[in-house]
Amino acid sequence: MLLKNSYNKSIYIIREARTRFTNLALMWGGGKDSTLMLYLTKEALYNNLPSIIFLDTTFAFRETKEYIRIISKLWNFNLIYFQNREALSKGINPWNYSKIECCTKLKTDALNQCIQKYNFDGLMFGIRWDEHPIRGKEKYFSSRDVPCHMRVHPILHWSEEDVWRFIKKYNIPYNPLYDRIINDKKYKSIGCYPCTKPISQEEYLELGERGGRSLDKEKIMERLRSLGYM
Repeated sequence: MLLKNSYNKSIYIIREARTRFTNLALMWGGGKDSTLMLYLTKEALYNNLPSIIFLDTTFAFRETKEYIRIISKLWNFNLIYFQNREALSKGINPWNYSKIECCTKLKTDALNQCIQKYNFDGLMFGIRWDEHPIRGKEKYFSSRDVPCHMRVHPILHWSEEDVWRFIKKYNIPYNPLYDRIINDKKYKSIGCYPCTKPISQEEYLELGERGGRSLDKEKIMERLRSLGYM
């Protein structure tokens, strides 16, 4: 019943977003949460999907890129691959620049450029309250001024367990990296490969699902959020 209630609430928010915004888009990174968002949006809008955006930092795992290619073909939608080409041409990368500069240039600035290019007024994200303390501050509808748009978070109320239960129950194809075991460690959260690593069960219990993300980036999430990071 709780899972059904979570589903119904998300469906309602997605449909409300569709009616409120003239040019809606959905952010998809190939992880479990944004894939759940993609599936729920298909359900809510009867396969009439809005624009789907993948921010291409060029540092996604090979498996993530292949998974995204397969799903976009399987579910028959066009995907907007967007890059901050100016930053990439300058050699911005996670090794020679700080995490905050790299994320800001290749994700936040890229997203803002994408919004301006396509004139999106609403963006849906697959983030959850229990994922990170900073995410606990988010609302279902959250306005941003530069550039002007509304961010929509339809699965805020889902737990990590809810996400996996739903994915397994309805056989939603997910990124195969989640099933890869490396020295008894698994990926709990998937981002760019230089900043993502598998973690042990002990690390997971201590640090949570984002324990495999770069710790220095996790410590500056508040600042990144203020700059417009997802």
